Amino acid sequence: MFKVHERKGLIILSFILFTLGGVWLWISREMPTGEFSVPGPGFFPTLIGILFCFITLVLGIKSLFKKEINQCVQIGHPYIWSTIITIIILSFLYEGLGFLITITIFVGILLKILSPLGWKRSLFWGIVAAISSYLFFHFLLGIQLPSARWFRIPSIESF
Repeated sequence: MFKVHERKGLIILSFILFTLGGVWLWISREMPTGEFSVPGPGFFPTLIGILFCFITLVLGIKSLFKKEINQCVQIGHPYIWSTIITIIILSFLYEGLGFLITITIFVGILLKILSPLGWKRSLFWGIVAAISSYLFFHFLLGIQLPSARWFRIPSIESF
């Protein structure tokens, strides 16, 4: 972690995020966007990339004209490595454990690390997040998510 003046940090951050939005747009141009009435798979990534670039451009311009205050901000977070390690470990376990268990563990661990919640409440909200996102993707959007090999949830066609 290091410290930097707030204005300089905002300018650097807006440049990095604008570049990320540009890369997002560059990659999404390979997917067909379709039409407005029938959007293709590239419609929403393109829309998100345009919005991302626009918002970060506004942030950058705003920070350029911001009056410099001799205030330093700390860049970094003490728990960033534990978050990255959690993502890497759970990416290997995703297909074996399935969506519900993996997302429950992921959200539970991140809530425990990054919030003042205890283990019981973190896992409870992890379960709530996993079930609600599963219901949204599986039943509302009809997207098949990986299930644990030993636990199968009925599809929408079985109802």
